[in-house]
Amino acid sequence: MRPNLVVPAVATALALASTVVAATSGSAAFVPANLAPITAEAARNWRPDERVRSGIDDMRAAIDANASPRTQAATDAVRLAELGHTFELRVAAMIACCTKDGVASRHLHMLLVEMADGIALMQRAAHADARRMGLLKVVQALNLYGTMFAHPGWRALDETLEVSAR
Repeated sequence: MRPNLVVPAVATALALASTVVAATSGSAAFVPANLAPITAEAARNWRPDERVRSGIDDMRAAIDANASPRTQAATDAVRLAELGHTFELRVAAMIACCTKDGVASRHLHMLLVEMADGIALMQRAAHADARRMGLLKVVQALNLYGTMFAHPGWRALDETLEVSAR
């Protein structure tokens, strides 16, 4: 049942990403009208290059090292901003890897834009809840990456985690 959710999620995210691109570039983004549907099996065969896999692994390790179950501690806004800064550098480096013209590259770019939105919330939101929402957006985008791309050793992140106030 879960693989059937990947295609609608990807289509929705693609539409959102093209809207973001159009809004930020000041011109309309070109999206072909005759895109073939992407099956979950085809998506799982996409293989990101080593730089992307390394960046994704680094982000996952940073979340594992700085997160605790939601019930243990409140989230510190400063820690979220620091973690957001770490993520910002990694996502910027991975976006630079999205130079190929292909479906996989476009989908990877879409996921990275979603992560960048979450990172912006982590760094600049006025309320702690909004900063935690930013972290959740990053975690969800990483988990979607894991369903779309062949990444050896990938494990989904627990979406009930947040950064602890150590």
